[in-house]
Amino acid sequence: MIRLSLLLILLFIARSAPAAEPAARFSFVAIGCMPYGEQNYAGFERLIAEINRHAPAFTVHCGDTKGGSEIPTDVFLARVRGWFDSFEGPLMYTPGDNEWTDVHRESNGRQDPLVWLGKVRAAYFAEERSLGRRPLPLVTQRRSPEYAEFVENARWTVGGVVFATVHVVGSNNNRDPERAGAMAEFAARDRANEAWVRAAFAEAKATGAPGLALFFQAQPFQQGSGEAGRPEGFRRFLDTVEEESVAFGRPVLLVHSDEHRYRLEIGKAFEVGGAPRANVTRLETFGASDLHGVVVTVDPASAQVFLAGPLLVPGNPLPVLPRARSVP
Repeated sequence: MIRLSLLLILLFIARSAPAAEPAARFSFVAIGCMPYGEQNYAGFERLIAEINRHAPAFTVHCGDTKGGSEIPTDVFLARVRGWFDSFEGPLMYTPGDNEWTDVHRESNGRQDPLVWLGKVRAAYFAEERSLGRRPLPLVTQRRSPEYAEFVENARWTVGGVVFATVHVVGSNNNRDPERAGAMAEFAARDRANEAWVRAAFAEAKATGAPGLALFFQAQPFQQGSGEAGRPEGFRRFLDTVEEESVAFGRPVLLVHSDEHRYRLEIGKAFEVGGAPRANVTRLETFGASDLHGVVVTVDPASAQVFLAGPLLVPGNPLPVLPRARSVP
């Protein structure tokens, strides 16, 4: 009788306990391919001020802080770091090709890409936390003995949703057989990126995350050229993301810059003629002279999880929509 009474009491407590509250809605902002020249500095600072006014949970810069024909300098690296640290909330950053891959160009002074990759890592990724005035702790790939050099690959969780940056850049992801050292760098980072993407999805599955978002700089899809297949520089990355997205089954958001035009595609196919993946959305940021952001509302309790749209900045010229493809 005592055991029966105790069981009834426990059942009553269990039924009376309030259900767990779903995670609250929040938003984040993504930007990329900016400021691109001194003529855009004031507009970029207006964008930062507008983002600060909106107070998102965090902001991600998807790479390319300078134009493709601008010469890289240590002074500019420091100036960008100052801009990043002026964000009131956490600022995450993933490098673009203009910061290091393309500095071998004559217009960039024919400099060594690997030297500038090292400088970018030292300037922005010395600590395992975001930039911004209220930094957020991050999990980074430096914790992996095999891939410890890839300190820029980061992961964090907000509202149960998993977010990660992946160092995938334009210029065919630095896959250049004609340039000394490029293929070795590409191959090592390509393997590290695969491991990092799989780790992000593993974390999302293990924690029961309602969604996952990846941020990178490159536009990796071939559809823009109308060609079939997948570019060799992005094949492993795309294969991995598609495989993991299908297995995950819940919403996946892919956010990138590179082409300087806003684009939102729901049910993304990974190649021409490929199967649309209903749970995958591709979001591309504004860039270059279009100094605006994209804002994403995240509702962990909804089936869609991610709802994206433009964040237009008062005082900056309105963006051209749709803007033709442009990758300087």
